[in-house]
Amino acid sequence: MESIRTALVGTGYRGKQLARLLQEIPAYRLVAVADPRAQVAEWPGVACYNQAVGACRTMLDECRPQLLVVASPWQYHVEHALQAVESGCDVALEIKGGLCLHEYAALARLAVERGCRIFPLENTLFMREVLAVQGMVQAGLLGEIVYMRGGYRHDLRNLLLDDHGRLGGRHGTESVWRGRFYQEQNADIYPTHGLAPLCLMAGIGRRERVKWLTAFASKSAGIRQRVRELGGGDTTAVRMGDVIVTQLETEGGILLSLTHDTTLPRPRSLDFEVQGTKGIWQGDRRALYIEGLSPEEAWEPDEPYLARYEHPYW
Repeated sequence: MESIRTALVGTGYRGKQLARLLQEIPAYRLVAVADPRAQVAEWPGVACYNQAVGACRTMLDECRPQLLVVASPWQYHVEHALQAVESGCDVALEIKGGLCLHEYAALARLAVERGCRIFPLENTLFMREVLAVQGMVQAGLLGEIVYMRGGYRHDLRNLLLDDHGRLGGRHGTESVWRGRFYQEQNADIYPTHGLAPLCLMAGIGRRERVKWLTAFASKSAGIRQRVRELGGGDTTAVRMGDVIVTQLETEGGILLSLTHDTTLPRPRSLDFEVQGTKGIWQGDRRALYIEGLSPEEAWEPDEPYLARYEHPYW
């Protein structure tokens, strides 16, 4: 395969991870990076654009990449993606849903006009168990799907707060920009880890569509408590509820539940569950129950089923 001329905008934590991955895959040739904080010494053999204004556009104009990987802060995703498509470049968007309704509409239209492709990067889609359960669903093992659940349940307090309890103050991490979303919004700001695999399994965006969406937020006690413990002072700057629960209904009558839970103590979880007329799979439990196959009203390990339905990618 001819190597794909690839550029990267955003060289923070995520950007560096993606750059290392790209440099290990022969199909990609990383030719340039853009970020105001990028240091030339960090990127040997790669053109480095670190001017404060217009770095991404200049990189696109001068390097003419075939693919731009967007790993910049969320609020710049559409701007950088539009610049890429305007230059005839395909785009890979590092995990994030739209910040507002119809945010990606103009980008989608322009991509069609210019013949460019937009690839949302969502790693949970490629987990072994997710792909295997998709195979089970397609084979009818769980019957007709009725209910699905997923989420982003990951304690981010140490990332979001610095040692003095200041939100967005931990320099050298994405909290510098990510923390402001907790000050300005009360919403599920990171839905796709949980939602994307459910869309894959239910065919949402293909044969199914979401009809209704309703979201509820708890109070923001967890992050405020941690701010007080660290002596951070004012806690009124936090708008984000500790737990955001979103209920979605598809046109075909499937109910989906999403949870955003990032400021309370807990182990990390994607909270997956898929339930149909013949059985149920629970991701955290790594177990399933299939009527007529499993012991009566008893969970059994999912590993034999994952092996049987393992996706060809694996």
